[in-house]
Amino acid sequence: MALVIRSLRLALALALGGALLAQRTPDEALQALKAGNQRFASGQSLPQPLGEGVRRTLARGQSPFAIVVCCADSRVPPEHVFNTGLGELFVVRVAGNVADAELIASIEYAVEHLNTPLCVVLGHESCGAVKAAVAQGQNQRHDGESLVMQQLLEHIEPAVRKAQARSLGGKDLTDACEEENAHTTVHETMRRSELLRRYASVGKFRMVAARYHLDSGGVEWLPDRPLPAAPDQAAHLVPGAVPTGVPPHVALRMLQAGHRRFLGDGLPTADLSAERREQLTHGQHPLAIVLTCADSRVAPEHVFDAGLGELFVIRIAGNVLNDDALASIEYAAGHAGTSLLVVMGHSKCGAISAAAADPAGTELSPNLRALLTRLEPSVAAARAKGGKDVVDLAVRGNALRAVAEARSRSSLLRQLEAEGRFTMLAAVYDIASGDLEWLKDKNDLAISGRPAPIGAQTHGVLHGSPGTTPDPHDHEHGPAAVAPTTATHGDAAAHGDGDAHDAHDAHGAHGANDEAHGHAAANSHGLAAKDLPILDWAAAPSGETAAPKHAAPAPEAGHAAGPGHEAHAATEAPDAHEAAAAHDEHRAAAPHDAHGSPADHGADADHDPEPTATPALRWTDPTVLIGITGVVSLLAAAVLAMRKR
Repeated sequence: MALVIRSLRLALALALGGALLAQRTPDEALQALKAGNQRFASGQSLPQPLGEGVRRTLARGQSPFAIVVCCADSRVPPEHVFNTGLGELFVVRVAGNVADAELIASIEYAVEHLNTPLCVVLGHESCGAVKAAVAQGQNQRHDGESLVMQQLLEHIEPAVRKAQARSLGGKDLTDACEEENAHTTVHETMRRSELLRRYASVGKFRMVAARYHLDSGGVEWLPDRPLPAAPDQAAHLVPGAVPTGVPPHVALRMLQAGHRRFLGDGLPTADLSAERREQLTHGQHPLAIVLTCADSRVAPEHVFDAGLGELFVIRIAGNVLNDDALASIEYAAGHAGTSLLVVMGHSKCGAISAAAADPAGTELSPNLRALLTRLEPSVAAARAKGGKDVVDLAVRGNALRAVAEARSRSSLLRQLEAEGRFTMLAAVYDIASGDLEWLKDKNDLAISGRPAPIGAQTHGVLHGSPGTTPDPHDHEHGPAAVAPTTATHGDAAAHGDGDAHDAHDAHGAHGANDEAHGHAAANSHGLAAKDLPILDWAAAPSGETAAPKHAAPAPEAGHAAGPGHEAHAATEAPDAHEAAAAHDEHRAAAPHDAHGSPADHGADADHDPEPTATPALRWTDPTVLIGITGVVSLLAAAVLAMRKR
């Protein structure tokens, strides 16, 4: 019996410690990335395991084998480019892949706490941020752009000047600047981080520069070389037209359809073909902007089953909204026509946990301390609420805070939002279950974990059609508004696979620059009015009570509770079905039809939340059961062999 117990303990230790056994050296990690890119470029990408078993294993901890610093450009998703799955890459993304304090802190966290041995700075062909920096270097300046956009280009300008000063060797100036920019980020990161230099000196860390080619899908690995520091100079952004793009409610429904496919554990349908790469060489029109954490277990392209050119992704540890992240969002919204921003926090966030662990007395690098300082207000607000799980509350508050801060700090985003061409949402991704919870913003009509009452918005009101009567509940907030429902297995079953696949297939046409096309796209997805989320175009800035210590304070709440809000509050009550029924009864007098009860669409009443993991539940984990079965089989074989003797 003692032998059986020891064997079981050994099997459990091996199951839990598998990530540590897979740790690679810097050279091994680089070879793994090269092999993955060769598969991708040749059209032979291997399907990656993304199912519940993988997610539950990663919930115990992460051990990414490489860090990838790259542009937020939707055509350069690292998980696809290197053919990797969940938990393998720690990704930091910001427009122009520039080095700022938060980016360096994200790298330091992965190296020091996750033992990640390699960092690749991945520039790419036709980088819009680099093109803008080249244009301003040629005196094509424009006044009136935001300060954060100017600061972003200031990070890139030294690389432009360096490329202009040396022989191009027949290369295009923009191509040379993209290479120099990748080298500059490597140099600046190593120059400003004593921690990374220390790890590199003992062979535990390596940082390399590379450049991705959109057409071929191949990664060009640039030679190692030092880059001298270059003086900064003020920069101005070249103006770009603001295309209409896909309406926000269409973009949201397409993201939700992709997430349902992800939850279904089926083969991904993301378009990674050579034809798609060739199309993207002419420009990008991403479906949505996703600001999320650099955590390797949170890969937006996988979570939303998105292919090349579909998501403009910004990734920084703790999904903090620094100046470069805000500039990246403004670039996508103002130049690429993207109509939706999703700030996606996630469960078991290491950055939030570090900020909640009272780091005041802990020895931290200046960059890491600056990152945690940005997260402290969300942690303080979570503690003030008195909840049991401070980290969980802080993750939610931090995502909502980023949305409020983006709205309050950016006049461009507020203008686009007021015009009905842009909206901002917050969500939390559960790394164990894969579920997404859309969060409620108290100053906008929110996004709650429960579906909005069906029939609370008509197709005519959403599209501003004449002859329709707006809901007085929504009228208090603005012309119209969107509150997505949580994508669950029940939701997928209710809407059917046809909705999800139609949404994905029709996405190839989402780059058109006219609003009429966007509305036609909604119809091509087979989206009835009852399937559309409720939008709230609240132009007034929203805010949080606790402002960051080193950031611009958020304004006070922009809305007071007005008449007709009781029905919305009722949806948060325990008896959500009665609230929905009351809401439908209220709308019966309106000249538009109600759409039935939430139960008709697979409401969350039939979908219990994922229970908290307990020791008893761990025994049902497939990995543990397989280990136990193997050990028992070996013991039985040994006993039979001894009896035969």
